[in-house]
Amino acid sequence: ERCRRARGAMAQAAEAAGAMSEAANSMAAGSCSSASASSASSAAPGAGQASKKDLARGESLVSRAGTALQRAASVQMQRASSLPDDDTDLRHAASMPGLMDVDADRPFCCGLWKTQQLVGIILAVVLAVVFLSVRVIKSYNKADAMLVVVFVTGCFWLFEVMPIYVTALMPMVLMPLLEITSTQIAASAYWNWVSMLFVGAFLIDVAMEHVQLPRRILINFLLKTGIAWGGSVLAVFMLVAWVLSMVCSDIAITLMLAPFATSLLNTAEEEATLLEGDQGANHAEQGGLASARTTGSFEDGCGPKVREVRKFGAGLMLGIAYASTAGGIATTIGTPANALLSGQALVETQVSFAAWFYFALPISACTAVLAFIALYFGYARGVTLPLSHEVLEGERQNLESEMGKFSMDEMLVGAIQLLLIVLLCVQPLINRVVTNPMGEPLSGSATTACLCAMLLFILPSQVRRGESLLTWRVAQEKLPWGVLLLIGGGFSMSNGFTQSGLDVALGTAVGQVIPKIPPLALHFVIVFGVVVCIQMMNSIATAAWVLPVLASASLSSVTNPMQIMLPAAIACSFSFLLPTASPANAVILGKSRDLTQPLRIRDFARVGLPLTVVAAALGALLSYGLAEAVFQASEPFPIWACNAPSANCVWANVPGNVEGFQVQGQACIVQDDTNDMTCKTWDGRSFNVSQVTQWNPYGPDDASVEPEPAPEPTAGGPAPDGDSGDASP
Repeated sequence: ERCRRARGAMAQAAEAAGAMSEAANSMAAGSCSSASASSASSAAPGAGQASKKDLARGESLVSRAGTALQRAASVQMQRASSLPDDDTDLRHAASMPGLMDVDADRPFCCGLWKTQQLVGIILAVVLAVVFLSVRVIKSYNKADAMLVVVFVTGCFWLFEVMPIYVTALMPMVLMPLLEITSTQIAASAYWNWVSMLFVGAFLIDVAMEHVQLPRRILINFLLKTGIAWGGSVLAVFMLVAWVLSMVCSDIAITLMLAPFATSLLNTAEEEATLLEGDQGANHAEQGGLASARTTGSFEDGCGPKVREVRKFGAGLMLGIAYASTAGGIATTIGTPANALLSGQALVETQVSFAAWFYFALPISACTAVLAFIALYFGYARGVTLPLSHEVLEGERQNLESEMGKFSMDEMLVGAIQLLLIVLLCVQPLINRVVTNPMGEPLSGSATTACLCAMLLFILPSQVRRGESLLTWRVAQEKLPWGVLLLIGGGFSMSNGFTQSGLDVALGTAVGQVIPKIPPLALHFVIVFGVVVCIQMMNSIATAAWVLPVLASASLSSVTNPMQIMLPAAIACSFSFLLPTASPANAVILGKSRDLTQPLRIRDFARVGLPLTVVAAALGALLSYGLAEAVFQASEPFPIWACNAPSANCVWANVPGNVEGFQVQGQACIVQDDTNDMTCKTWDGRSFNVSQVTQWNPYGPDDASVEPEPAPEPTAGGPAPDGDSGDASP
């Protein structure tokens, strides 16, 4: 790999040397012609200026080629240079950058394993032996076995022992072998309605990438706003990335926008080098160049303008990554973590596309604005780029040479994407229309997404005659099948939590703490706890084990599940600190190698640390208010959650005061540790299940018949205020 890069760098150096030679010959010829004829003297300065420009660009190419050669021969390489060059490989490296580190030493297993992989395997084996030998959770027989699955899979994820997509298959292998659940139940989780929803959404993403629609949108925006002011360029790039990543994969968006950004930045650096070369020549004529170099104006051979452009380049690349991550918060298809929440049985009837959009859009927008402010004051404030309108025209011509002018294909793909968004927003209305004779909905979000995706293969292409808008060859090459496995692995692990009783065991422990924490403080605790987890593991792995535990905790504490599950899902997207914290960060890190000065880990930490802290605090505050406004999260445990298939709950006709609300009925959680059928309400009272479900608080229809008294608790404290034997509402 190093040799291949060295050959590429040498080729660049040879090309640059040829350009410099031609520039020198042109300058010499221009000088001779100006000496031979007075008519040519007026043209010679223009030729000289063009030759100087070619010479400066040649020097810039040589500089970048030398940097590439230095990286190719160096043992201690920049992190960016250790990622793959090819876009296809970089897609996979976005989720597992450590495993695909092409320059790492691999001293174990015939050159296959790095030291961290060996550590991960040893740690996984030790933890498996410990939890299989020592009974940690005694109330559920298979809970310890599920802990083995969690810790082994977690070690393989954290240390990247195998490709992360293959690691997602471990619940499928381990849960049947450890007698937690059957193969059929474990396998069914890998292909459910959420997976099909993402299949449809991913196919539309592939079509947008195939026709280069985001790149064209970005160029047209910049043509209107200009590229002279660094702040406006940063704002346009981040705005386009933020909007498109709501409905497209953040990996696809960063792969489409990053090459355009690096091209603009390299051109700006070449222009800055040319300007400083002219200024240096004028300064030298005045006898001050040596003084300028002595005082540090041209530190490391670069003037202040070049350093300013390089600094802005780091901010622009980070802006694309951060905006893509922030945009994914806004929709259920924006990130896999949001999809895992919408697939949780306890809340799936309430977390629709439209409801989540109303809840998450303000959080997403505020996060993107925070990222822009941090990057603007850190990298773009007062920056002017030495770029002209002709540079953008050249980029547009390059795009048109590749894809042609704006065509019906791009219009149709954009229309299908818009159709998907509209249909997902009105999905509740569709569900009311498409029902069975009993009134139960038959359609869903997955049906809508697959319908829109099928249009891509039905409508003909106007550019490529005889083909559809999207061909299967392109779809199977670019569809992120591994992400579908990750989502399936998350759901399979959630099923394992339920089947083994581990969710109840952990949820009971967490549920004992929840009532003691005020609701606003609870949001802060959950958000910051999840943020710490996603810095070590990817967001899908974190959501896969956090969400089932919180769902069980809401049942154990009889707390509205929206109160604790919404902030956890939001927090899975506050991943700005490390290059490996999100796929967008890893892609941008790899693409930054096309710059003279690639991104480093400290570039992410410099802005990412304060941004993560502030975004998490603001996100916790906003999620608290918006959860109440959209989902009424502060109300008592709702009847729709009690009726969920996974909820071990009955709706008790017991009036009382629950969390400050006077109610006529409330959730009563069935106790698994008792032989008789009893359930527990929010205030800790226990009731007989048959009594609380059959008693009518409004009394009999016949007014002459005396109403039955309210059920008496079998255990617990006194009845709350307002709970009397009077059966009248």
